[in-house]
Amino acid sequence: MLNSAVALVLILGLIAQIEGFHNGPPQSACASMTPGHGVGTQLSSSPFVTTTPKGEIALPGSSVQLELRPQNGDTTFRGYFVMAFDRNDDSKPIGTFQQPMDGKLIDCSGGMQNAVSHSNSNDKKSVTIEWIPPPNYSGQVVFKTTFVQNKVTFWVKTESKVVSVVTEAQGSPRMVTHIFYNNKGRKS
Repeated sequence: MLNSAVALVLILGLIAQIEGFHNGPPQSACASMTPGHGVGTQLSSSPFVTTTPKGEIALPGSSVQLELRPQNGDTTFRGYFVMAFDRNDDSKPIGTFQQPMDGKLIDCSGGMQNAVSHSNSNDKKSVTIEWIPPPNYSGQVVFKTTFVQNKVTFWVKTESKVVSVVTEAQGSPRMVTHIFYNNKGRKS
């Protein structure tokens, strides 16, 4: 009987340590993008992806639409945490996010509104968010997303495909459209 009581106390203690953040991660999660749930990250590939449904080319000042969703099937996630990084420098997030309908903005690494997260722990099949490149920026961007399926199952810093931010001087709108269609496998 005493052994059962000790085991129950230990189990309840472990459960109490696994804290979830129902309304999104704290600012302290910016550096590692790891939830403070008290368990390790999944080592398998994520069943969720961050896509750019309107293509992998953007002009400075125009927004890039991101869609967070399962790779296939009806798998749901409860939380997410997204930042954009220059492909060659992942030390500091760049750009800003627009306020999502069902999410919250976070200021990371001295920036303003350069991270976005969930604001509730409801099941999600898809989330759409908008990112705006920094002014006068041109280069290649990768979006890193942490997906939380539940308190003990999450994938940290899953990477999107590369998005190229090009200035109008680098190519006319016709050229950008040409690149966009070629990336989608269509004839131009």
